[in-house]
Amino acid sequence: MRHRIAALTLVVGLAGCGGGGGGDDPQDAPATDATPLEGGYELASSTGARGEALILEDRTFWGLSGFESGGTLYVDTLTQGTVSRSGATVSATDLRQYDFLNGVVRTTGFSGSMKVSGVVSGTVSPSGAAATNLTLTPVAASDFDYHAAASLGTIVGTWNGDSLDGSSGSVTVGAGGAITASLSGCSITGNAAPHPSGKNLYAVSVTFGPSPCILANATASGIAIIGTAQQLVVALTSADRSAGTVFLGVR
Repeated sequence: MRHRIAALTLVVGLAGCGGGGGGDDPQDAPATDATPLEGGYELASSTGARGEALILEDRTFWGLSGFESGGTLYVDTLTQGTVSRSGATVSATDLRQYDFLNGVVRTTGFSGSMKVSGVVSGTVSPSGAAATNLTLTPVAASDFDYHAAASLGTIVGTWNGDSLDGSSGSVTVGAGGAITASLSGCSITGNAAPHPSGKNLYAVSVTFGPSPCILANATASGIAIIGTAQQLVVALTSADRSAGTVFLGVR
């Protein structure tokens, strides 16, 4: 099932990628150790999928992707895991791709390279699916300031929206970070706090109640972020990473 997110409101604004320079452009040179991998990225796939991604200071990867139509981005996939970096080489062997449209979870690999410009490009190889090309382009700080410190007060309140697992309802964040949620009859409790990295995101942990929760009686953890149109995006995975979910809400 696909859920709608208005264009320009996912993790950061979806902006057109600028054209590259010529073959002698120094920004096209292979990345050095001084080229940062951590930050926010625009995501573009050879399948036509688009989206946004974050690579955190510990090289944890979080990405949301889908297809744009009529000014709306239809998000259907969460990708999560850890990437490795050695010079200009960027790789991953144990990403999880949560495909909510088809109801499957795939183990996914990535092999690629990074330029001095910060652009990462390479091949995604999901189990049981065709390999695709992927490009990650750093977003400008004016679109999303990844290095700004997050404030808990920014997310306090009640957010109404949908989860990519098909449920809908509200998530409330209290002044101290306590989370209470009711999504299609599923009760959820947990906690949110500014991420320990000090960057512009939040660490989230929750416990799901009994059925009808899809992750009945399970715990999950992940991140939350505020998009450019003040949309709350929460991405979570279970402890064993066998399941994931994404909540998208507005106040």
